[in-house]
Amino acid sequence: MKNPFLILCAGAIAAMPAGLHAQSKCEPKFLQSSQTVFVDDFDAGSNSFAIENFDIRVRNAAGPGGGCTAILRVARSLRSPNPEAVGYQLQLSGQQIQILPNESSPPSAGSDYRISNVPGGTNGANLPFRLGVPSGWGVKSGSRTDELVVQLVDAKGVITDTLNLTIVIDVPPAAEVRVVGATGTDAIAQVDLGVLDPKQTTISDLFGIRVWSNSPYSVRFLSQNCGELVQTQNRGRIPYEILLNQTPVSTTGGLATQVPRATTALGDFHPLRVRVAPFSAYAGDYSDRVEVTVTAN
Repeated sequence: MKNPFLILCAGAIAAMPAGLHAQSKCEPKFLQSSQTVFVDDFDAGSNSFAIENFDIRVRNAAGPGGGCTAILRVARSLRSPNPEAVGYQLQLSGQQIQILPNESSPPSAGSDYRISNVPGGTNGANLPFRLGVPSGWGVKSGSRTDELVVQLVDAKGVITDTLNLTIVIDVPPAAEVRVVGATGTDAIAQVDLGVLDPKQTTISDLFGIRVWSNSPYSVRFLSQNCGELVQTQNRGRIPYEILLNQTPVSTTGGLATQVPRATTALGDFHPLRVRVAPFSAYAGDYSDRVEVTVTAN
């Protein structure tokens, strides 16, 4: 009698560490719900940018584990449209970020920034931003507030978190003036009236001042000799007038000429002439020194 054989058959599944093939959970979140950035370090007229650096931190709220990626996107808030917003630039880790018109706008090629390996934990990862605000002439003075919404989008295209980012831009009043059309430098210029005829009115050649201002401004003239040309040996004085836009102005530092608006980036040109009426005085060389002051209001 042959001994029977019992053949046992079984299937086995190799035990594998949990999560080896399963994708780690990913829930990108901001560490804060809102943030405010102030920009007030302006050098008006420099044709450069006022720079403000700030950070935003993100983390994987689902816990530690690699492979969590997210897209960061910035849009202008529907709650606070700002028609006078300055055309500032926003960079993240050196990449230019396009700010979308509103929260419902579709993404563009320049609007999305990819964040790889978003860490878990309480500290998360730091995202370094750089805000650049143009400071050249043409940017009006005053305080502006722009409301932005920063979004985190997961791999499925779902917005997992938002952060309200407030940009406060404070541009102080500033002005600059240069003399043009006269001999000399921008700071010191000379107007030569030539040989004066005491029996006739003398009018100088046309020259002027160019003014840049980011707010309404005033122009004031202050004569060292109260509006008179003085002989070198101080033996005689000849009255004269300064015509600004063909209108006589005070040369004693009194009433200033008011301009009720800011200039463009090209500035305002104000034509000037010097007028000397017939006079009686000793022969000789005459001169005066006039300080031109422009004040941004």
